[in-house]
Amino acid sequence: MIGLGDILAALNILEKLGKYRSTLRRASTAKEENVASRFVRLFESHGVHRNQIPRFFGHGLSVKDVQDEVSLLSKLEESMLDDACKLFAVRREWLDGAEPTVYSCHDFYKRPQDVASFLKLLKDANPDGCLEGVLIAPMELEGPALLVLSEVIGAVGERAIHRYHLCNNWHYEYWKSRAYLAACIAISWRNAVYINGRFAAKRKIERIAYGAVLLGSSDGDLSIPLGRRWDPEDMVLRPDLFLKGIDSEENKFGIDSALKLWLTLEGQGYMATGLAMYRPTEVRQRFQQELDKLHGAEQGC
Repeated sequence: MIGLGDILAALNILEKLGKYRSTLRRASTAKEENVASRFVRLFESHGVHRNQIPRFFGHGLSVKDVQDEVSLLSKLEESMLDDACKLFAVRREWLDGAEPTVYSCHDFYKRPQDVASFLKLLKDANPDGCLEGVLIAPMELEGPALLVLSEVIGAVGERAIHRYHLCNNWHYEYWKSRAYLAACIAISWRNAVYINGRFAAKRKIERIAYGAVLLGSSDGDLSIPLGRRWDPEDMVLRPDLFLKGIDSEENKFGIDSALKLWLTLEGQGYMATGLAMYRPTEVRQRFQQELDKLHGAEQGC
């Protein structure tokens, strides 16, 4: 008679065998991938089917040229590879297969003065494209947050094709990072770059936050599942949401420091969103009252 232990042992062997085969397939795919296959994957990940590449990209390519890697490889020239990288804002080293990092990430931590000029640079380079963003925050309220800017660079049929820019180095639970992140969101809104908010699991954000994963897909899911929506501009307007997840109830240092830095950045003009609900005097008063309340509670103790 076959016992439960025998069944579990057999299932365990099958599971390990399945993982082993999956690993072999991934290794085989990585080994076989060349410049031509990465070129096709670059377009397909952004929603451009292999057969649509000639129509979308041009450069003298025909449908026949893109049917297989051998034919395509003979057509790819240096200027064509450079233009493909520029089109999707990816690194040439990745397309060459020399390095695994796909994107050059942008870092505005402690540098709010550089946000507006970066947004202007993107708009000037693509004046007809719609530029917007999504701030992906960890649902655990600790770990990396990631701002992904997305701009429309064309269309295939009725489907818009996007280019992505990663703005990382945001540690969501860290008071200093939270304040500079709020300033970055405010500056984006003031420059008519509208930022939506979504939550995702910390480990999912870590997977894409450092530019090592090719973003996008035909259904635009940024390569990770996104959770519930939220409004990032609330970090600029409401002290309770700005402080959510910062430090602990026992240790007020992070909360105190976050409020003081918010007020400093607001005094420098970095918290102005341009939104109708942003009334500078009222908003600043809310944050100042929160700080006063914190100090009053400490004195009462």
